[in-house]
Amino acid sequence: MPKIQKNTAHEKAVAFLDYKPAELRLNKQWLIVYYAKNPLTKELERFRLSVPVIASKSERIKYAKKIVLEINKKLDSGWLPYYSNSGTNEFKTYEYCFKKFLEHTAAEVENKTKRPDTLRSYTSYFNMINKYVVDKKMKLDLILELNKPFVVNYLDWIYFERKNSPATYNNHLIFIGNFINYCIGRGYMKENFTASILRKKEDPKKRQVLTVQVKEKLKNLQNDEYNYFALCMATYFCFIRRTELTKLKVENVNLNKSYINIPKEISKNGKDENVTIPNAFAAILAKHLVKAKNDDYLFSDDNFKTGKKQLKPKKISDNWVKFQKKYKVGKEFQFYSLKDTGITDLLISGIPAIKVRDQARHYDLKITEKYTARNKACDETVRNSNFDF
Repeated sequence: MPKIQKNTAHEKAVAFLDYKPAELRLNKQWLIVYYAKNPLTKELERFRLSVPVIASKSERIKYAKKIVLEINKKLDSGWLPYYSNSGTNEFKTYEYCFKKFLEHTAAEVENKTKRPDTLRSYTSYFNMINKYVVDKKMKLDLILELNKPFVVNYLDWIYFERKNSPATYNNHLIFIGNFINYCIGRGYMKENFTASILRKKEDPKKRQVLTVQVKEKLKNLQNDEYNYFALCMATYFCFIRRTELTKLKVENVNLNKSYINIPKEISKNGKDENVTIPNAFAAILAKHLVKAKNDDYLFSDDNFKTGKKQLKPKKISDNWVKFQKKYKVGKEFQFYSLKDTGITDLLISGIPAIKVRDQARHYDLKITEKYTARNKACDETVRNSNFDF
């Protein structure tokens, strides 16, 4: 972490209380002695360093004075011996801990137990914490300084000053909790205080299920952009996530047995699972695969055809915006409205919720229900049902 320079005489005087300068003491044993404040007890503690034996006494003194000078320079700049990352785990630096965390995450990505997106996300969270420290001129040297007051103030900065959403606030809180659990497991910290920090109530999902009119407009893509239409239908019928669509290969599709395999290496939940290809989607997908090779991406960068160059998730979203503008589709109908609509339509068709849950690869029915839209007026199915007392 960058050190914040102390400019005023008052600040220097306060900083000096954190240590007593090093000095050379010549007794039977040549020692360099200095005192530094323990960040936990706030008490000054003595540190001793032996001066190596050198045949020439004058050279030994000269060498010792150099050591004294260097130690005092470090102490004056804000360094304390507890920051040395050796010895007691509790005095590991924050930088040491977060770099270790990222190193271990990178290793998990390498052995396929975590996705590259996870590493990118974690790195982004740490970058934001570091930005907060710099912008607010905070001190975050030791991992123990990542305490509840620091985290609460950081989350307030995220929510009130940066005006991020409740969901973003909660995501940062969850991430910090996971990082602290990692630190606890390695003895760097003793307790996870994030459990006592309340999450923000999240706004209802703003995505809206596609109306009949929007569905008809989307069907026009069969003539204009067939391959993108097939991609959209993969989300509607199979609930496959945008990032997953960019990583699927043709070899993951089994038309004969009517399923698409989502390998754990690309799946959001890290599990190897199959999703069913409904009959209504089978013909669409078969036409999309006419000239495909097994090692092709299912949807490539070449206008969403099968191909060798991997597609970027942003291109899917950008193309959806083009569709919205061309066919005058409202902004409330987002790309993932396809997934919401598919889940809702499948539930309405009478398919048991537990089977819809499995197709959507949700771990809990509550997640499935969260994606379904609530009625804002009369529900015709309920109104016309044979429901009587």
